[in-house]
Amino acid sequence: MPPQPPNLAVTMGNLAEAAGVSKMTVSLALRGHPKISAATRERIRALAEKMGYRPNPLVQTLMANLRSTRPARYHSTIAWVTAFPTREGWCRHWVHKLYHEGAVARAAALGYKIEPFWALAPGMTGAALSRMLRARGIRGLIVPPVGTPGMRLDIEWEHFSCATIGYSFMEPRLHRAAANLHDAMLRVLAECTRRGFRRIGFAIPVETDERVNHSWMASYLAWQQFIPARQRLPILLPVPDKPDRLEDYLPGWLARHKPEVIISPNTEFRSWLPALGLRIPDDIGFVTLSQPGPGKPASSVSGINQIYFTIGEAAVYLVVSQLQHNETGIPQYPRIVLTDGFWEERETLPPAAPHPARTAK
Repeated sequence: MPPQPPNLAVTMGNLAEAAGVSKMTVSLALRGHPKISAATRERIRALAEKMGYRPNPLVQTLMANLRSTRPARYHSTIAWVTAFPTREGWCRHWVHKLYHEGAVARAAALGYKIEPFWALAPGMTGAALSRMLRARGIRGLIVPPVGTPGMRLDIEWEHFSCATIGYSFMEPRLHRAAANLHDAMLRVLAECTRRGFRRIGFAIPVETDERVNHSWMASYLAWQQFIPARQRLPILLPVPDKPDRLEDYLPGWLARHKPEVIISPNTEFRSWLPALGLRIPDDIGFVTLSQPGPGKPASSVSGINQIYFTIGEAAVYLVVSQLQHNETGIPQYPRIVLTDGFWEERETLPPAAPHPARTAK
């Protein structure tokens, strides 16, 4: 018999009666709960499709509202699997701390707890970590940015509902929560162009570029294809492991290419400009692609606030959704949830009205 069209007249009670089980069993089976055997889940799902059963959206909305008005009941722990040379290495960067704070807050609201686990602990292997998590009954797992871009972890992924944050952990391909870096670069370029800048430079260390999977560089190079050739500046791409200090690359690049404004996610470039006799924003502008925010070092820099707290929240949503549908392992079609940042006006750009000296070039 072919599947019937959606029929709100078919209730969960009708489905339970036809299946010979309780309504609770039907509810759990349709949500993919592991307490219900796989055979029973499939039997009830097939019966629901045959009878044309569909959840009533009004009832779903009512239940969601009821749940939101009472404290979330604790469900389980989600592992926060870090991969830095030291146990606390991940939390020494303010971005990673904001990811974690967002994840902790959202997990608590949904009835989960975030607990860090150090994947590179002495003697730790992926198999040992997997056994440890499974022994604790932990089925959800988040991999925040790792210490070395491109690092792999030999976790037994098939046992866990997984997601990663950012772009430094690329293999295996998991569901991902990240900042919309392409949009951030285009917003910054549009803002600089609107203010009359024509010689717009981009500076980024090689390690930072690798950590974001070349996302900012790709957008900048694509944008350059649509501006006059005389306005295209080569990217300042310092290599950190060369003998020269990072700031030693800057004077020669400035002298050769004379940028009117510098775009960079690394605010240390801005701190080196005054020592070279350049006043910000009178002589040169500076824009960051990763605004530190109030109270952070260099928080007076104009640019994009990536709202990293919200990205941490998004990673929890990805894992909890899989837990609720009993989805585990490396996904066949990974989802990427991108969060748009927003522009914050600070002190490192001149007013929006173009300066005559800039428009004349």
